[in-house]
Formats: sequence, C-alpha cells, structure tokens
Amino acid sequence: MFRPEILAPAGNLFKLKTAVRYGADAVYIAGKRFGLRSAAENFTLGEIAEGCRFAHAHNAFVYVVLNGFLFDEELADLPPFLSGLKEAGVDALIVSDLGVVTTVQRLVDIPIHLSTQASALSSHAAHFWKSCGVKRIVLGREVSIAEAAAIKVNSGVEVEVFAHGAMCSAYSGNCTISNFTAGRDSNRGGCVQSCRFRYRLGEQGGPSAHLFSSKDLRGVSHMDRFIQGEINSLKIEGRMKSALYVAATVRTYSKARDALLAGQKPSVDALFAELDAMSHRDYSSANLVRKADQTSIYSHGENEKTKTHDLVGHVLEARKDCHVAVFLKNPLKPGEPVEMLTRYQGNICLDTTSLRDLSGTTLERANPNRVVLLSWHPLAEKDLLLRKGNDAPIHHDPALSA
Repeated sequence: MFRPEILAPAGNLFKLKTAVRYGADAVYIAGKRFGLRSAAENFTLGEIAEGCRFAHAHNAFVYVVLNGFLFDEELADLPPFLSGLKEAGVDALIVSDLGVVTTVQRLVDIPIHLSTQASALSSHAAHFWKSCGVKRIVLGREVSIAEAAAIKVNSGVEVEVFAHGAMCSAYSGNCTISNFTAGRDSNRGGCVQSCRFRYRLGEQGGPSAHLFSSKDLRGVSHMDRFIQGEINSLKIEGRMKSALYVAATVRTYSKARDALLAGQKPSVDALFAELDAMSHRDYSSANLVRKADQTSIYSHGENEKTKTHDLVGHVLEARKDCHVAVFLKNPLKPGEPVEMLTRYQGNICLDTTSLRDLSGTTLERANPNRVVLLSWHPLAEKDLLLRKGNDAPIHHDPALSA
C-alpha cells in the first residue's frame, strides 16, 4: 500500500525536533527572510543546518519555505541564502514566485516544491509548473482528495494536500483582507488573520458576527482516502503553534496511517480525542470530500476555542532510579494528574506526588519557567512532552462535518 508522508510544521528548532521525535517524515521551516510567517521565530542558517543534521539522523527530511513574492532588490539578496541552504543540506524548497523558481534552478540543485500560495488547482497548472522544473505541487486547500489524486495521475508530479489545521476563508494565496483592514500584506508575511474578526452587515450599530472565520481542518478520518489516492504528502498547518500541537497532530496522523498500512482499523473516536486535546476551533473536513459550504464557518469567536489539556512542560533529563527533571511551561501542584506523551507507548501517567526543586526541597506549587524533579519513570526520555487535563467545557457544533 502507498505510504503518504506526514509533513509537520516547525516554527523553531525545538519544534522541529519534537515533530521528528513524534513521527514526522518531514518538516517545513523558514529562514529569517523570504517566507510568509514573519511573526514566527524562524531559523538562522546555523539552526537550519542543525535541524537538517537531526532530521537526517532520524530518516526525516527538511523543507525550507521561500514562498514570498519578491521584488528585484530582494531577489538580489537571495543567492547567498540559497548557498547557505545548500551547504546546510536542505532537502527541498517551497516556492511560489516564478522569479524565485528560476533563481533557485540557476544557482543550486535543490528540489522545488510549489507553494499553495501559487494557487495550483488543476492538472493544467500542474503540467505547467512541472515544465518549470517543479517536483511537487502543494495544492490549494480548495482541492478534494479525489481531485488531487487525478492531478497526480494526469500530470505525473507529486502532490501535497493540507490534512489538518487552520483554514483560509479566501482562495489560497489570494487573500487581501488583511491588507485593507490592517495595512498588512497577507501575501508578504504580514497576515493578521482579519478573517477571524467580527463584522457588521448593513447600517453601523447593527449586530456583528464572524462572517469569514473558517473552522479548522481535520482530515484524519479520511486517511484511507489519502492512501488510496496515493497522495504523496499530508501537510499539517501551524508553524506558529505550540510544540504540544506539533507532537499531538504528528503522532495522531502517523498512528492512523500506520494502522491502516498494517491492515488494522484505528479507532476514530480515539484519534479525535487526541486532536480535541489541543486548542482548536470546531473541526470540518473542508473540501477534502465535498466542497465546503456555510457549515464550515466558525461562528463562536476566538475566545471559544476548545481543548481538553494544557502543556505542562518537557523532560530535560531522565536519570535512572533517581528522577525525571522537567522544565515547566505551566504551573504544577503535587498530585496533579500528568501524562507524558510517547510515540509508541501512548500517554504515560507520571507520579507528581513528590514534586521537588533542584535542591530536593518538596514544593507545594511550582510556577512556569523553572525546573522541577518528579519520580523516575522507565519510559521517560529527554524532550518528551508532558500535559495535564483542564476543566474547560468542550462544545461540538452540530453542523461539524467529520
């Protein structure tokens, strides 16, 4: 059976390593320039090289996003950066600008993937970009799984499809709402997600509503379709999202794929429960099976995102028969139920009754951004993530399409 690649976002080096540890076959990252997520931390050339070494040591690939539309003066600055990427060992570049495509081809022999910003939606477009030397098309979010499979067959080019994460309400790569509402160019890295704002129809003073805000995409229940359609890569959106989001989504999607490839039927409820653990809007299948309609609009507002768990922190050290040292990102009290996320053994409960500082003093409460010691567990490993449940109510939209 065909094995789709699980492609994960990585906003910094720690998230890159997290994605690979939890099962990503590839990650996509960006340098300090030439990409469309200027608010993300992004990578220096040194960090890109380190990320490539780590990924390659774990049989994973690194793709660098160069999906900005560049002016002449910016293109003049691109060659030395491309040389640095080549030296770092980058596996592919994600490009949207034809000028960048030709510059890359002239200077380095790194494979080119066409960004979704280029809005390729058809076999004819795929044929054109293939003739330009593009190896893979990151198809627009408007394309269904069946359409993506047909584009691959008709064009002979690899196809990548968005499988999970936030959705644009406009056609991919063609939104200018942010330009007019905030003076920030969404096609040059400045999107402020104006589609998430409340707007009024008609006379000023009338009721406002979320008219353009889309539900989040969740395609894990269609993993069998991705496999049957021989979709090359399943893209998880979210370079600005947390390490917990990266770990949970990567692990869930790889688990679903691997189960099907092994002839097993994964529990959809269990997969959904893992994805519900993270902060998210209501989920939708968007355009994966049928065209999105009004039921894909998220009308609850940003303050009504739901999740069942919060990040506790990550393991700094696991000293056998001694302790597990954890760097906290949220407060922790003795006895609170804490789960350690592993790739293959599931979620492991850790003993927090003995919560100590580095001197061994027992704590009644530990605040964020400090190191604490927990009782040792044989499955604990450096950089594994810990989470705990919260009491936030979970609502599910009756119009949600799974």
